[in-house]
Amino acid sequence: MDSVTSKVTNFINQDVSIRRGLTRGFINVRALAIYIHKNLDEDYGLQAVISAVRRYSTTTDFKEDIKHRYQLTAQAKMSSRTRMCSILLKKEPEVRAALAKIYSMIDFSRGYVVRTLESSQNIKLIIDDVHLEKIQSIFQKSQIVEIERDLGEISLLYDIDVRHTPGLFAVVTSELGLHDISIRDGVLCGSEYILIVAQDDVVKAVSVLDAIRKWSNSKRKEK
Repeated sequence: MDSVTSKVTNFINQDVSIRRGLTRGFINVRALAIYIHKNLDEDYGLQAVISAVRRYSTTTDFKEDIKHRYQLTAQAKMSSRTRMCSILLKKEPEVRAALAKIYSMIDFSRGYVVRTLESSQNIKLIIDDVHLEKIQSIFQKSQIVEIERDLGEISLLYDIDVRHTPGLFAVVTSELGLHDISIRDGVLCGSEYILIVAQDDVVKAVSVLDAIRKWSNSKRKEK
């Protein structure tokens, strides 16, 4: 791949709105090339950039791959919940020992959840806020790094093993990012993708993801 093609490809790949527009066929190639030409650090001729954009936008594999990711997302079963919070804990032996107590404190038959995330330095619990004070009490204040309230959750349950579909989650995160929705945390378990967002963003996030379903359905009808 020559230098200008590589630069243009990278530029487009990093902008989901451009990729989406090219996939759906409503971006003017020359207008896009002028925009990219103005924003590239390299001194390429406009015609070379136009040629690179045309090669990108006419790639059948690219279009079909993107469509496939959107269709899989559209077919996923979606659910949401609100009134959640998170507790960020120091990763210490005493904290690990205390974690075992949590599961005997919560009535999971009533639909309550406990999400556990672990990094190199911390452990985060994502729980229903009704349990915050009770769970908080089993840890020492010095073990608690941060508590975040007013969180919500979006769950996408796919019909396939999503671990083997590159770029699938980029569809979700990019679409939410375009609508100024920040993902606070994420969990992948089996074929379920769980996103933690601010509670005030839950309705908007559901609407954004539902728009993918509607778009996918309209494409099937066109065929």
